[in-house]
Amino acid sequence: MERHVIATPIGGVEIVTDKGLLEAARFTDDRPTMHTRDPIVRELQAFFRGERSDLRHVPVDLSWATPFERDVYAATQCIPFGKVATYSQIARAIGHPRAQRAVGNALRKVPIDIVIPCHRVIASDGLGGHTDLIEWKEKLLRFEGALR
Repeated sequence: MERHVIATPIGGVEIVTDKGLLEAARFTDDRPTMHTRDPIVRELQAFFRGERSDLRHVPVDLSWATPFERDVYAATQCIPFGKVATYSQIARAIGHPRAQRAVGNALRKVPIDIVIPCHRVIASDGLGGHTDLIEWKEKLLRFEGALR
C-alpha cells in the first residue's frame, strides 16, 4: 500500500493505492509528499491542473461495495465535469426511483470522493450531503465551474 499527498488549488489530497488500484482519495491538511511515478497519482495531479476532466478510467477498488452501491458509483461517474445531478436523478438512473436516501448513504461511504465524484450529486434544494465534507464539496464544484 502506498500513500501520497498532493497539493491542489483547493487543498491537500491524500491518495492511497494498492496493487495498481485506488483505495482512497480524500482531503487532508497533511503536507505534500515527494514526487511519484504512480500513474494514479499523476492522473489526479493532471485533473487538478485542468488537464483531465474525466477520471472514469482510473482503476478503483470497489470490492467492498454492494451491487447497489456499484450502480450508484457508476451512475455518479457519468455526471460530466462541471455539471451536477440530484440524488433523485441518480436513483432513477439506476432503476430505483424512490431510493434517493440509499443513494446518499452509498455516496457517504465511498472513500474515493474525487474519482467517484459524489460532490456532483446534490439535493434538489441545494448542495446537501454529509456535513463534515460540505466545504470540500463546494470547493470542488467551484473548481469545476458548477458553482459561481
